[in-house]
Amino acid sequence: MSGSENTGAQTASPAGIDWPGVPSLRAAGARELLRQLDDSQWWAPEKLEAAQFRQLGNLLAHSYRTVPYYRDSLKVLDGLRRRELNAEVWSRVPVLDRAAVQQAGPDMFSRAVPKDHGSISEIRTSGSTGRPVQLQGTGVTRLFFNTLNLRYHIWQGRDFSGSVACIRNLSGAMKSSAARGRGQPWAPTMGPGRMVYFDITRPVREQIEWLGEVSPKYLLTFPSNLKEMLRLSAETGFKPDGLAGVATMSETLDPSTRQECRDVWDIPISDTYSTEEAGLIALQCPDHDHYHVQSEHINLEILGPDGQPCPPGSVGRIVLTDLHNFASPLIRYDIGDYGEAGAACACGRGLPVLARVLGRARNMLSLPSGDKAWPSFPEREMMAIAPIRQFQIVQNNLKSIEARFVVVRPLTGAEEEQLLRYLRKCLGGGFEIDLAYLPEIARGSGGKYEDFLSMVNGS
Repeated sequence: MSGSENTGAQTASPAGIDWPGVPSLRAAGARELLRQLDDSQWWAPEKLEAAQFRQLGNLLAHSYRTVPYYRDSLKVLDGLRRRELNAEVWSRVPVLDRAAVQQAGPDMFSRAVPKDHGSISEIRTSGSTGRPVQLQGTGVTRLFFNTLNLRYHIWQGRDFSGSVACIRNLSGAMKSSAARGRGQPWAPTMGPGRMVYFDITRPVREQIEWLGEVSPKYLLTFPSNLKEMLRLSAETGFKPDGLAGVATMSETLDPSTRQECRDVWDIPISDTYSTEEAGLIALQCPDHDHYHVQSEHINLEILGPDGQPCPPGSVGRIVLTDLHNFASPLIRYDIGDYGEAGAACACGRGLPVLARVLGRARNMLSLPSGDKAWPSFPEREMMAIAPIRQFQIVQNNLKSIEARFVVVRPLTGAEEEQLLRYLRKCLGGGFEIDLAYLPEIARGSGGKYEDFLSMVNGS
């Protein structure tokens, strides 16, 4: 890829960031950037695509010059001028998968991240395929996440003074906040509202009791967890006082859960599509249940088996490119999910439509008591025990668990014993756990992969 790194971007914008312009990495910068996005959401698709290719040209040049992995894979673009980048040329760039990222390791990291992109942070995730991936982010990528998060709240008409109850797997900071019973600001530049946390691994009955105690304005949780909360609410007659909206994350949200939430709680659901690797990818339309791809941040392709873009109504694999991650660029990255391409939206926004996201649903763990809880398998702890490349935990019945692993090398007896202790801690007592080692863990029907799969009650 030929051409210099300086492309005539605004002087206030970090190196290589032409579109959208980034005026500041300070917290207030999100509101400044949001003003640009308020305009660009109404652009015609052709104008959005042209702006994307300008920014992609900068990303490709930086990646070819400073990221060891791309020295080979981007040779297909040797001699190309950035203004010549278009859809046909873009399709020549090889698709990147998780296995390649894992194998490349530090060769995925830029050797010369522009200093004005801010501090570098670590990103570690197992993703929807159970394969751990290690990447890096910057102040620029964090700014885009915060800005798009604000856009999402504004699109959904959120009251920034209201409290949010978040039920999810908790990180260290979230655990501390939950233990203290004190919330954290969820949109500090917009209002005083605070977010309080509860551990999703606790039984659903305890979650319902806690929700009644904290009485939030909004609830944020996983779709499968929400479904169990709604099931128990229907059985007990529980209805949360003052709850104005429910937001879901991290899984596929099916239409039946949307309807059930209206039936049981008389509350609408809003949803997002996001990943640890790329941040917020698509946000639910303010007027419809489908999603708008966040084109100012991400290039999203839905590709069929032939590698060609899917027409509206067709399902294909989702391939992403983060326009602004100059620390560990992901260029045409197969995220491991499947999605359905949508037609242009009647709301008038030019942002592409993602009709559905497939392949991210995870089932609930059925406890011997008959209750259900959300299983959490912290990847950092698992990787610290043994060299695991991929995993899938299968519940066959109320007493039996099969833990499937793809490993880098055979595990020692001590590692297996430690792994069993880890699984018992994650799953709770009362389960017989068998370890199984496979060369590969295949996708299920419809291209789905679940790192926890329950066979109980026809799940």
